[in-house]
Amino acid sequence: MKIIVLNAWSSSLKFSVFQKNDSEEIVSWVVKRIWDEKGVLEYKFSWEKRIINQNFTDHTESLNQVVEVLFSEKIIADISEIESIGHRVVHGGSFFSDSVIIDKNVESRIEECIEIAPLHNPANLACIKWAEEVFNESKQVAVFDTAFHQTMPATNFMYAIPKKYYEKYWVRKYGFHGISHKYVSERLTQILAKQEERVISCHIWNWASLSAIKDWKCLNTSMWFTPVDWLVMWTRSGWIWPWVITFLQEKENLSPAQLRDVLNNHSGVLWLTGKTWDLKDIEDWIAEWNKDYEFALEMYISRIVRFLWGYIADLGWVDSIIFTAWVLENSINIRKIIATRLAFCWVVFDESKNDVRWEETLLSTPDSKVKLYLIPTNEELLIKNEVEKLV
Repeated sequence: MKIIVLNAWSSSLKFSVFQKNDSEEIVSWVVKRIWDEKGVLEYKFSWEKRIINQNFTDHTESLNQVVEVLFSEKIIADISEIESIGHRVVHGGSFFSDSVIIDKNVESRIEECIEIAPLHNPANLACIKWAEEVFNESKQVAVFDTAFHQTMPATNFMYAIPKKYYEKYWVRKYGFHGISHKYVSERLTQILAKQEERVISCHIWNWASLSAIKDWKCLNTSMWFTPVDWLVMWTRSGWIWPWVITFLQEKENLSPAQLRDVLNNHSGVLWLTGKTWDLKDIEDWIAEWNKDYEFALEMYISRIVRFLWGYIADLGWVDSIIFTAWVLENSINIRKIIATRLAFCWVVFDESKNDVRWEETLLSTPDSKVKLYLIPTNEELLIKNEVEKLV
């Protein structure tokens, strides 16, 4: 029997197929630029990468194309071979602290959260409804990005504003990237053959977050009510003083929707460089002594290091720090800059081990009081494992 994993974003998705009780993907698809005339479907099968260029009008159309390939490549002969389907769902509000088998009540709760996750939950729900029609005999499981962070104490997830806003509108910290933070912290336990008491997980990609983890539970995390919060990201501002927002709204006569667009899509690294959000470009241009790009990278990195220090204070100490996600798995230079600055928290960085990409590595020396690990994340595998626990 086989398991499908659907990891959907607002304008893209990853579709993976696993054999039950096997950690290796049989095949995986990535669909990029849904809603765009330059849509692309890439898939890896039999050690080959193949590409289909197509205009996908929505997630359902792209999924139908994936299923056509599923049959044409003889990955499955009949839909009955698919025992279950795992869905990454970005927002479960305060309703879900663990993965669940999907029923009408679960779908209703996911729909309720659209108001606070308008970019992602509609895509997640569309994939669920599509799967119910196409694989109508298969069990479906929701794995929530927010679930991992539901262990935070109220002192860490509440805002110091009138409580009625929490009660009426659910205004509180939720945290995101929980699937990734959970995967790498569990993987660290497997590597060490024991559970570390105090861990900081750094998921640094186009969207980035840190999580302080104590006794395998999230104590604090850097994404709050929305994924815009705190860290500088590719096109997101990160933390900004609230009065700056109201000041700009008045001066520029911006609607709430326009202001959200500025903070989500026209800020962050893109604004700091004035040209690109791609950190690979920034590193190349820094090598040519471009001061604007050097400034952008410094702001990006300094916010990460500042949060690390704050979370050590939250934890009272830290045993291990985990680097994960695309930037820290791939960029040798950015990894080095951040790791070198962690000397303040007793990390002794071993530069001789840093010349790696996408590979589990201990980046600290044997005598380092705090261990620094590079652990590539694998959200799809975590989702698949969650499915197997429930089905």
